[in-house]
This record gives sequence, structure tokens and C-alpha cells, in this order.
Amino acid sequence: MTDHISIQSPKRHDEETDDWLVTYADLVTLLFAFFVLLFSISVPDIEQFKKISMALKERGFVQEELADEDPYESLSKELELSLGASGYDQFMAVNMKEGTVEIELSSSSFYLPGSAKFSKEAIPMLDQVAPSLKKLVDGADVKVVVEGHTDDSPISTAQFPSNWELSAARAANAVRFFIARGIPGNKLEAVGLGDTRPKAENRDATGIPIPANQELNRRVVVKVVKEND
Repeated sequence: MTDHISIQSPKRHDEETDDWLVTYADLVTLLFAFFVLLFSISVPDIEQFKKISMALKERGFVQEELADEDPYESLSKELELSLGASGYDQFMAVNMKEGTVEIELSSSSFYLPGSAKFSKEAIPMLDQVAPSLKKLVDGADVKVVVEGHTDDSPISTAQFPSNWELSAARAANAVRFFIARGIPGNKLEAVGLGDTRPKAENRDATGIPIPANQELNRRVVVKVVKEND
């Protein structure tokens, strides 16, 4: 009896499947989503960025003029990153104006209506700002001016006979908060401006109030300026 030997031809390499690519792509996607999640819940540490920049500078990878950034620009960028990562940029706006950093707070988000008392949401938002302000105040010849602004709707209560008192009390309350967070009192000023410096017209040509503009005008502005300005 003759044995029949079956000889199989070797597999060709071009017949191999690329199934492993699907697994690899899934892994990369999961890693990407993981790091996006980490970034979304983190607060950028600008000091760490500075340390990295300095280390690169010492090794010749960063030019001198790029490493030595203006402290006001650094504060502005730090706050923008921090507030953006936490979502607080919906209630606070950071601007640079002629070497001055301005942080604008919406009164409706920070104070109870017709009051100088902070809302419960205000404290964590102010806590996000205070360390950055303190760091700059401790290291530079600057002062922090807190301005209170209102719309033109009159107020007359036992505590606040007019918008002057309300705007001044709101600014003073913010100053007291910053003092409690370690910023020296002699570096702070509280100013009440009432409705004298609106960002937009409170009323139309017929004298009817414009609610959106009035909301815009009710604000507190934290200004970081040089001492001699």
C-alpha cells in the first residue's frame, strides 16, 4: 500500500492579515482620550513651564529673549490657561491694556443681587485668581486696584443709599478676600465708581433700559498696575 504524503505549500507573506492594526488604532485612540481627560481636569502649572524653559535655555535650546517673558504677560497667560482649564473663563475675562492686566468679574456671577456679599460660586473662582496675583505682587513693584461698577438702575436701601456705596462695598469685599489670601493690604486699593464708567449704553435713545447692556456694566475689575502709575 502506497502512502500518500500531502505536501502543503508554504503560506505567502502577502496573505497575512492586518488585524493587529485595528487593535493598535484602538489603543492609540484610548490613550489620546485619556490624556485629553487629564488635561481637561488639570490646572496648568506655569511654574513648571518656566522651569522647563530655564532648563532648555541653559542647554542652548531656548533663546534669551524667549525665556525672559514680561511678568504682566506671564500673569495674563497663566490666568487665561488656568481659567480656561477650569471653565471659569465664562465668568471672568482677562485682558492686557498698555502693560496693565485687567481681570473683569461679572457682578451677577460673583455677588448676590443688590448686595456686596459673594455668591457661593464666587469663592472657588476667586481662589483660582488669588495665588497668581500674590505671586506677581510678591515679586514685582505693583499694586492691585479693585474697581466696582454698577448699571444706572437706582438703588436706595439702608445699607446702600446709592450705587456709589454698592460699588464701593463690592470692591472692598474683594479686597478683603485678597488680603485673607495673603496679598498685603498696602498693595491693594478699593474704588467705587457707581455707574459713571459704563462699557455700553444702559438705555436706548428713548430712555428704555437695555438689559443686556446693564448686565455688561455691572462688574468688578481687578487691575494689576505698576506702583508708580
